[in-house]
Amino acid sequence: MKKMFSFTDDSANSVRSDVSFLKARNVQKILSTEELSRLHSSRLARFSNNQIDENRWGHLKQCDGSGCVNITCSATCTFGERRQINRLVRQAAILMRRDGRPQHFVTIVAPDYFRPAGQLDTFSVNGLFQGIRRRLRAAPANWAGALAAGAVDISYNREADGREFWTPHVHLTVAVEAERAEVDRVFKPLRDPPPEYVGRLFKPVVSKPVTNLHNALAYSMKAEVTGRRSILDGRQNVDRTGFAINVAAKLEHDLWLLGMKPRDRTFLAGMKVGRGGLALINQA
Repeated sequence: MKKMFSFTDDSANSVRSDVSFLKARNVQKILSTEELSRLHSSRLARFSNNQIDENRWGHLKQCDGSGCVNITCSATCTFGERRQINRLVRQAAILMRRDGRPQHFVTIVAPDYFRPAGQLDTFSVNGLFQGIRRRLRAAPANWAGALAAGAVDISYNREADGREFWTPHVHLTVAVEAERAEVDRVFKPLRDPPPEYVGRLFKPVVSKPVTNLHNALAYSMKAEVTGRRSILDGRQNVDRTGFAINVAAKLEHDLWLLGMKPRDRTFLAGMKVGRGGLALINQA
């Protein structure tokens, strides 16, 4: 009997095949097996060095990218998480290209979901996603059947006054027949930002046309946690630049992922994951 593809395919060759396929299409946010191995080793070392109960993460010691021996994969496994996401990127690109509508890359920032350092575990991915789905249901009629794929991205911010906090936001690649201004209106968060963020230089929604579909989808679902600190530019305007976040913050992010499955961070609209892979909703 011919083996059907599923997202639980643990073949090391399939991982390398996806990486090669995406790199050939100029995808920037794609990690090799070797890079994943380094990230995985660093994550397990943080668990061990900080006396995290090994009963919670010991099963990850068996993960090396050559195959999965665990019954349920974890978002903390760099190999399993990327295996599933890379395959999702490839299949979403096929469906969106067949769809034929204009594609937009959208970033949605919702300060209601920002969390102080040490409180990332109080952030609700589902709560953020439900808000986006409500906005899609309220969108104009031309949005019927719109396709969207992306994920929650987590950044760690440091303000000029020394405050540090988590800034969950969402990157989406969207296929819909709509102008950029309409895309911004549809995805704009319904609530005003908390008072402490009023006047800060951020936009609740930023969208732009997609020029490389595979790259947009891969960026939408990137997994790296990044640090951004507030600086003043030459005109004394607030800007942000990258910085290396501390071990405590990395560990907090690791533990947050430990309680999730690989696709829990991902958002899909107009598509669903089934046993045979990604398919359009209502597709026969």
